[in-house]
Amino acid sequence: MRRMRRAYQEVCEPSRLESWLGEALVGRLATVDEDGFPVIKPVNFVYSDGRIYFHSAIEGEKLDDIRRCERVGFEIDRLIAIAEPTERGCQTHAFYQSIVIRGRARILEDPGDKEAALRLLVRKYAPTMTATPLQGVESTAVVEIAVERMTGKEDCGQNWSAERKLAVARRLYERDGAAAAEAIALLGFSLEEVSGSR
Repeated sequence: MRRMRRAYQEVCEPSRLESWLGEALVGRLATVDEDGFPVIKPVNFVYSDGRIYFHSAIEGEKLDDIRRCERVGFEIDRLIAIAEPTERGCQTHAFYQSIVIRGRARILEDPGDKEAALRLLVRKYAPTMTATPLQGVESTAVVEIAVERMTGKEDCGQNWSAERKLAVARRLYERDGAAAAEAIALLGFSLEEVSGSR
């Protein structure tokens, strides 16, 4: 397997990757269409036990592509903050986390499997409705992706000098206040440290 060029950005811990997948509300499914072109579509999804599930209409391009070729890609990403430059314009920096997945997709046929996957989706997106009976299971397609490879990437200034981290944390706090708490914490500081450091 090919290694990430910037190894310090790679995230391999399963618990962190699963946490990111649990928090992400939209994933992007990559298939190949009938003309051989890659197609990317956003989907609501849920991750459970090494598998991704999403639902769709019972007909459509996604399902046609999966029937033709089970090999798919899947991606999630999360923009945490944009850090403005401390010196030069080229130092503008996006703090983000992302996962790229390679897997094999199949359309679930068993009604029990479909219902179990749909209940996982309901638990994620509408937790107050978990006790509500499901309707329309037979008229809904459910796709399962068996994850074969998952690569996580995080760019939050890990390789920066301590001075640059502090300067960026201060700028984030000055611009966004407490809303920048997560990005500031990823740089290794608390709000108290950057707000009272001048």
